[in-house]
Amino acid sequence: MNYAFLPDLFALAILIVILGLVHRRHPDARADAWLLGLFFTLVEAGAHTLYAPRGIPHRYPHIIVLDCYLVAGLVFNWAASDQGLPVRRRLLSISLNGLTLLAITSVYGWNIRVPNVYIPFVIAGMIIGVANSLLIRKDWRFAMAHIAGWMTMGVLISEGKIREAVYWSLACVYMIAALNFQKRLPVKSTGRLAIVTGFAIWACNFLLHPWIISRFPQYADIASHVWNMQKSLISIGMILVMLEEQVSSNEWLALHDELTGLPNRRLFAARLTNAIDYCERRETNLAVVVVDVNDFKTINDTMGHLAGDQVLREVSAALRKNIRATDTVARLGGDEFIIVASDMANENSVERFVSSLENAIERPIMVNDRAMVVSASVGFAMYPRDAKDATRLLRVADQRMYAVKRRPVQSTQMSDVVVVSTAQQA
Repeated sequence: MNYAFLPDLFALAILIVILGLVHRRHPDARADAWLLGLFFTLVEAGAHTLYAPRGIPHRYPHIIVLDCYLVAGLVFNWAASDQGLPVRRRLLSISLNGLTLLAITSVYGWNIRVPNVYIPFVIAGMIIGVANSLLIRKDWRFAMAHIAGWMTMGVLISEGKIREAVYWSLACVYMIAALNFQKRLPVKSTGRLAIVTGFAIWACNFLLHPWIISRFPQYADIASHVWNMQKSLISIGMILVMLEEQVSSNEWLALHDELTGLPNRRLFAARLTNAIDYCERRETNLAVVVVDVNDFKTINDTMGHLAGDQVLREVSAALRKNIRATDTVARLGGDEFIIVASDMANENSVERFVSSLENAIERPIMVNDRAMVVSASVGFAMYPRDAKDATRLLRVADQRMYAVKRRPVQSTQMSDVVVVSTAQQA
């Protein structure tokens, strides 16, 4: 056994365990593939310890190492591939491309160096790659990339440079992984930088390996340590990405309502202040609109809280669709929503805006697979006519909303609507 590889092996194992613990606390479907890819790199690192003058035959660990390199690269490409494609199509695409490469690395690992053995695999790989790109990926650019890659392998093999051809294929797999992660991960992520750098270094290592072994064998040990360095870099990068996404998720939850996804009271207050400053500079009008779902307690009591949550989600979706891109709708809590709308010409334009919101809310919605109709009481206040600061605007809009809600005629009508809806549900 080659004990020189054990420290790097243990370091990689520790990083994988840490990634697994982070993933357990913050579940992420993508991290499952990351862990699987790192597992194959761990197996590869373990196989390296079997390289010894008096150990098992050299070809057995060599096959394990090369195949694990390839499978790990394919798994990482799966994790970083276009999530817009259906799962089956992505899996089929990567599997078809990988099978031919797996045959080549296995034959090479078995220490077969006859060019004619590899040529049929190269031809099959090119045909499969082009067909896969045109029929599954439906992108001619992928087809051209496959033709270029496989032709390069064919030229190298025909010249007897089989080692260079095999490591060229592995370099391509890992460079594609680097490009995929560069495209898919958040731009400002520190973890992204570590992951992309690690895969790029890994690809360069594959390209340089045959050259170093043949011309500068004295640097082989240094090169092997560089390989282990980028494995740790990728593991750390994946841990960082998961932690960064968790922090980003926590920040989002601090400013948004979890049920509806709308801004919460805290974020709305900041946007209202900014909107008032904007209207003050532009000398334009602003409207604050308070919306309260009528008889919401009745819906909760008679149909259940899950139905009530669904009603809130439907109302929030209706409000979101019927405001402008420059407006903000937020959930203050319970069944109360609030909207700030800038650049309102006059009171008539606000009233038309409020009427459109009421019509949007009163459209039939599906609750527990049945149609029902809800409505809302709406009140509004205008800046600068009714008030010139956020607190007073909110107070005026809230008072007018409750004045509407207390009207006997509207209350009776809304009660009838809810009772009818409930009866239909029963």
